[in-house]
Amino acid sequence: METVKQKKKRILRAKDKDLIFYTLMMIFPVAQFAVMYIGVNFNSILLAFKSVDTLSGTYTWTFSNITKAFKLFTQSTALLLTAKNSLVAYVVLTFLGTPLGLMFSYYIYKKLPMSNAFRVILFLPSIISGIVMVTIFQFFVERAIPAFASQLFGVKMKGLLENPGSRYATIIFYNLWVGFGTSVLIYSNGMSGISQEMVESAYLDGATGLTEFWKITLPMIYPTLSTFLITGIAGLFTNQIALYSFYGGGAPEDLQTYGYYLYMKTKNATSDSEYTLLAAMGLLLTVVVVPLTLGVKWALEKFGPKED
Repeated sequence: METVKQKKKRILRAKDKDLIFYTLMMIFPVAQFAVMYIGVNFNSILLAFKSVDTLSGTYTWTFSNITKAFKLFTQSTALLLTAKNSLVAYVVLTFLGTPLGLMFSYYIYKKLPMSNAFRVILFLPSIISGIVMVTIFQFFVERAIPAFASQLFGVKMKGLLENPGSRYATIIFYNLWVGFGTSVLIYSNGMSGISQEMVESAYLDGATGLTEFWKITLPMIYPTLSTFLITGIAGLFTNQIALYSFYGGGAPEDLQTYGYYLYMKTKNATSDSEYTLLAAMGLLLTVVVVPLTLGVKWALEKFGPKED
């Protein structure tokens, strides 16, 4: 008969094996996080407080980069417009794209007519190369739509991207369309895991399709939805809205977002002094986005629907 002491030894050996397995499995992701996130970002933070002498290559510590970056963000007309474009893109893509994505996902999940065709159509932009999709889209809005307008209605019009009054809305529409693929796939897959017995029970109690979506489907996939919304906050300052694919390095100023602006400035930087200012700008944007992300996370957890 196994003694208490022998049981304790067996349990300790099992725990040791679990700890070894866990340690081996975590070595690579932890090392990757330490190098690719902490290391890279820590160096960027230090760079924001450096003033580099381009002749000697030496540097001194300073807050002047932070001051210059703050003045650029608050006083530059171009960057104020960039801030507006970034905010509008985030609001439209989030508050319009998310409900539409949920609706399409629910339609596919319920296997309504042509649901499989909709799944392919919505996911197709995620499969095809981004450059190919942009080229097809440009041809359609620049040539096909004006040609249709001329032939069907006798109206002459510029291409939607050529016309300054419609090009921003056109690019937002493109981003909205191509953004459905991943979200619809993940939402519909999450919905497929919902217990059908629960759904059938709700219908026996008189629930409608809208009630099922609001009371059962949405709460069950809410963790997935909230993850999308929280991680999407980072896109507020990094989303290029495909401007580089449309315009390369020559996107008009009235279309640029922070993501595009910082990418092009970093790409075209020729001296260390330019990198220090860009690092300071990135640090200031981080100071804004971190509490914003934590606030959104808290609000979603506190006021979101519960599975019970």
